[in-house]
Amino acid sequence: HREMTPRLFVALAFLTLALPALAERGYNLRVDTKGWGDGGHADIVAVLRSACDAIDQHRKGETLGEPIFVRRGKDGPITLFRRNLRGEIIVQLDTGDRFWCQYAYQMAHEFAHILAGFREGGRENLWFEEALCELASMFSLRSMAQSWQTKPPYPNWKGYSSAIAEYSRDLERKFGLPRGLTLAEYYREHADHLRTNPTDRGKNGTVALALLPLLEENPEAWQALRHLNDGRGKHNLPFAEHLRNWRDHCPERHRGFVDDVADALGLSL
Repeated sequence: HREMTPRLFVALAFLTLALPALAERGYNLRVDTKGWGDGGHADIVAVLRSACDAIDQHRKGETLGEPIFVRRGKDGPITLFRRNLRGEIIVQLDTGDRFWCQYAYQMAHEFAHILAGFREGGRENLWFEEALCELASMFSLRSMAQSWQTKPPYPNWKGYSSAIAEYSRDLERKFGLPRGLTLAEYYREHADHLRTNPTDRGKNGTVALALLPLLEENPEAWQALRHLNDGRGKHNLPFAEHLRNWRDHCPERHRGFVDDVADALGLSL
């Protein structure tokens, strides 16, 4: 991982020029001021918003009903089920200093859990939500690598777009499908393992990377994510039925996307 060490800015004027206005975002993000080491608070906010904006811009005016509070954790990134006294969703990131790619990777993953209406329930299909959240991380980083070339949070951060792109390429090298296997074949081989080991980041990452082109070709399909856990989405259903439940709760315009996901995994709905 590359550590980027930009000069800190005192003024926030550059940030407001480069990022959507808060009123234009479909989410409200607050970041704790403590625990981040050498990372400047305004810089951390800028990176986290950039990671979320990469997805949020495709949600076309959809808004989250609850604000998000991000703080430092020490036991891996996580979104807690309980809210704080302000009624905020609590996200804990396990990173610090100026490791901006780690901030972005972890925040996009947790943001996707929030968009998916994360809630307690059966774990048999949790692996798929985790894979979609890994996909969100990859999607956000690739989007940031492009957007930072022309509209970074600060003007002198343009050069860091290449470091973000390299971080993304490292992920692609790490999580690529084994040579000669399709995603459908990979899923058939590992379906039992995924069902019983839903947080296997390696296998989830491989599924995510294989599905990434579907979201890059049709980024408005991020709007479908909010319906993933609707209805019986957290019941321990057979996986094909879990996908059917998701499709049935999606608006008509996004049902074809869920069918495409199923096809890629070798399933017919």
